[in-house]
Amino acid sequence: MSTISIIAAIADKSAIGKNQQLLCHMPSDMKRFKELTVSHPVIMGRKTWESLSLKYRPLPNRDNIVVSHDSSYTAPGATVVDSLDDALDLARQEAIPDDGLDRSEIWIIGGGQLFHEAMPFADKAYVTQISMHVDADTYAPDIKGLVESGAWKVAEEGVWQGTRKGSDDIAGFRFITFERNHEE
Repeated sequence: MSTISIIAAIADKSAIGKNQQLLCHMPSDMKRFKELTVSHPVIMGRKTWESLSLKYRPLPNRDNIVVSHDSSYTAPGATVVDSLDDALDLARQEAIPDDGLDRSEIWIIGGGQLFHEAMPFADKAYVTQISMHVDADTYAPDIKGLVESGAWKVAEEGVWQGTRKGSDDIAGFRFITFERNHEE
């Protein structure tokens, strides 16, 4: 059985993006994203795929699976499916010959619509909590509200860290890992 994990950088009010772009670029967040997702299948929506720089598309050393409701959509280097269910089924399949990927954890990497759709299936959420006020148009599910309701719990909470010069709009960030509460 595979663990389904969500990974996102989230600012105030669950904001994750604006105009199909991340809210900010933080090297430590990108490093953590790569360390966690490399050698695993990653599932993303079409807009997230299109927001990736051509230089990083497809994300290396990962099965890139793109969910699009457009049956004619193509994503060179990735597999396109038309539903999250199909994406999860594909991510769970062992490759023949063995492709060296670890399918014990499947990563949902964005965007907002896919995060909302994946929450009922997700076991964990790896969040980079960013302290910044933003004008956003894309939002993640309210994980804090899920914790308050008892459906999820905080598994690990990092300390607040500052950012380097040039990131004046970011007051700080921390890494938090949430887990579905199976004690109910």
